[in-house]
Order: sequence, then C-alpha cells, then structure tokens
Amino acid sequence: MSTGYNGPPRGTKNCIEVGVCARELLNIKQGEKYEICRGVHAEQNAIIHASRLDMLKSTLFLVGVEAKTREVVSNTEPCKICKRMIINAGIEKVVVLKSAGEIVTFTVQRWIDDNIDELEYVDHHWQPKIKAGY
Repeated sequence: MSTGYNGPPRGTKNCIEVGVCARELLNIKQGEKYEICRGVHAEQNAIIHASRLDMLKSTLFLVGVEAKTREVVSNTEPCKICKRMIINAGIEKVVVLKSAGEIVTFTVQRWIDDNIDELEYVDHHWQPKIKAGY
C-alpha cells in the first residue's frame, strides 16, 4: 500500500510559499505543459513510494481536490505522463472520484490497447492522434 500527494519535490517550496504559480502566471491551461509546474502528481508520488511488487495488479484510487475552493475536481483523470508511469508500474485499475458520488474506473489495459490515446493506426502505420485542445 502507498499514498501520494500533489506537491513540490521533497525539501523544495510549493507555489504558495514561493508566492507565485508559474502555470497561473503564464496562463497555462490545466492539463498542458506539466514540465513548467513545480509539482509532482499524486499518482507519481504513490508509485515512487511503493515497491514494484506492491504495484503489480494493484488498484490506484485518485481524488482531485481544487486547493483554492476545496471542491472535488469533476474532470480528474491521470495525465499522459502519469498514465505511462501507471502502465510501467503494473497497476491494473485506476478508480477516480469524478464528483460527489460519481466514481469511474479506468482499466489500464485499455490505455495500453489504445496507445494511451496518443497514436492511431491509419493506412498501415502509426501516427499521432490529433485532438482539439492539443
């Protein structure tokens, strides 16, 4: 069993302590350009703090809470980087609280089968899948 949190790497200051969030300052939308964020995602921290054997065929439970409003984030879903880590960790399912009372279960094998929704097979070859908002 493991636990994770969203926050800066150990020993470093979070955005509140620094006094500015780079993503907010640059007006970056949620779900984009994570390399600019100083935070480590809860999924990443949970994986980092557990042994590989504990992760194999496990279930990851995820709840997103907006820090400013303390409301459950209704569109919570692991980002593409976290999906890759979840796949490599050997986690089998991800259970997410989407809003008060609504629970969604993601089957990790589906992400694998769908190439994490990043690639599609067209005309006998793989190519990037183009989506609105990318």
